[in-house]
Amino acid sequence: MPEYRAHLQVRLRTGVLDPAGQAVGHALGDLGFAARDVAVGKLLELTLEAASLEAADAEVRRMAAELLVNPVLEDYDLEIVPR
Repeated sequence: MPEYRAHLQVRLRTGVLDPAGQAVGHALGDLGFAARDVAVGKLLELTLEAASLEAADAEVRRMAAELLVNPVLEDYDLEIVPR
């Protein structure tokens, strides 16, 4: 069965308070960097076996819905590539 590599980038939804992003933004400012609108998210990378690219996509989206992403607070982007 073919292997696929999934890259799941999770970020807070617009309007959700991001204290980690604010802390990083303040620290960057203290160091003299002019960064604005800093957001902190998470990147999950995983390898899986699936019958097709479409099956791999469906499987990772199921993982996201059941465990990896809080749909109330977070959005995500998904990229899957053959390995």
